[in-house]
Amino acid sequence: MTELGTFLKQRREASGLTLDQIQQTTKIQKRYIIAIEEGDYKNLPGSFYARAFIKTYAESLGLDVDELYETYAKDLPKIEPQPTVQLSRKQTYSKASETSSRVSRWVPKVMLVLVAFLLMTAVYYVVRNLDFGDQNASPAEQTNSGVTIDQNKDVPEEEPVEEEPPVEEEPPVEEEPAEETGPIAVASTNGADLTYEIATADKLTTEIHVKESPATYVGVRDTSLEGPFLAPEYPNQSKQNPIVIEDAETDTLRIRIGLIGGVEKIVVNGRELELADSPVTQNIFVKRVDAE
Repeated sequence: MTELGTFLKQRREASGLTLDQIQQTTKIQKRYIIAIEEGDYKNLPGSFYARAFIKTYAESLGLDVDELYETYAKDLPKIEPQPTVQLSRKQTYSKASETSSRVSRWVPKVMLVLVAFLLMTAVYYVVRNLDFGDQNASPAEQTNSGVTIDQNKDVPEEEPVEEEPPVEEEPPVEEEPAEETGPIAVASTNGADLTYEIATADKLTTEIHVKESPATYVGVRDTSLEGPFLAPEYPNQSKQNPIVIEDAETDTLRIRIGLIGGVEKIVVNGRELELADSPVTQNIFVKRVDAE
C-alpha cells in the first residue's frame, strides 16, 4: 500500500463516504478504487487511466489535485511512452493516388454541368430578345394620341398657401434599463472553474443551501485565496445551513464545492445560480460587474 492510497482512503472514511458512493459519484468501478487505495496499479488499465482515476477520485473528496500530485509524486504511476506510427512510401503513394483518382472522376461531371448551364443562359437571352423586340418604340410615339392642348387659355393663378410653423419635437426620454431577474447562467467554463457574472451596484450577499446527504466540502474565499475563510469549511460539522455571506468586501467570491451533488442551490443577491452537474468538484467564481 502506498502513502497516496492510504491518504485517499483516510480522507474518504473521514468524510463518511463508502466505496459504493465514490463509485456512483465518479463512475469509476469499485475494484479500481480499491486498487488505487492499495497502490496496486497493475490492476488498472494502463498508467494514463490510472492517473486520470486518481485525479477524479481526489476531486470527489474536495482535494487540490496539483498539491496532491506534488506531495505524492513518487507514488504516482509513470506515464508510458506511446509508439509512433510512420507510413511507408508505398502507403503514402497509395493514399495520394487514391485522392488523385477521386478528383479525376469528378472533373468530367463538373465540366458537363458547366456546359449545360452556359447553353441554358444563351437560350434564355435569345427568347427574351424575341419577346421584347417590338417594345423598343420611343415613348413619344406611343403617347401621341392626337389631342391638341390650347396653350393660350388662361390658367388660374394658385393662391399662396400659408405655411404652418414647425412643431418643436420633444427630446426622447431615456428609459432606465430594467433590472435583470431569473436564474444566473454560467458566463464561462475552464475545466473545474465555472464563472458567473451578476450586474449590480450592491455588495454580494450569498446563500449556499447544502443537502444532508451526501456530505460535501464547502469553502468560501475571495479570489486572492489569502486571509481567513468567509464561511465554514465543513457545513455538516458546523450545522450552519444555509451558509450565508452578507455584503462581502470583494468583487469576486470563490466557492469551492467538493461534491456538487451535495449542494441544493446557491443564491446571490436574490437570484439563483444555474448549477452544472459536471465536473463533480467545482470552483465557482461569482463576479460582480457594474450595471450599465
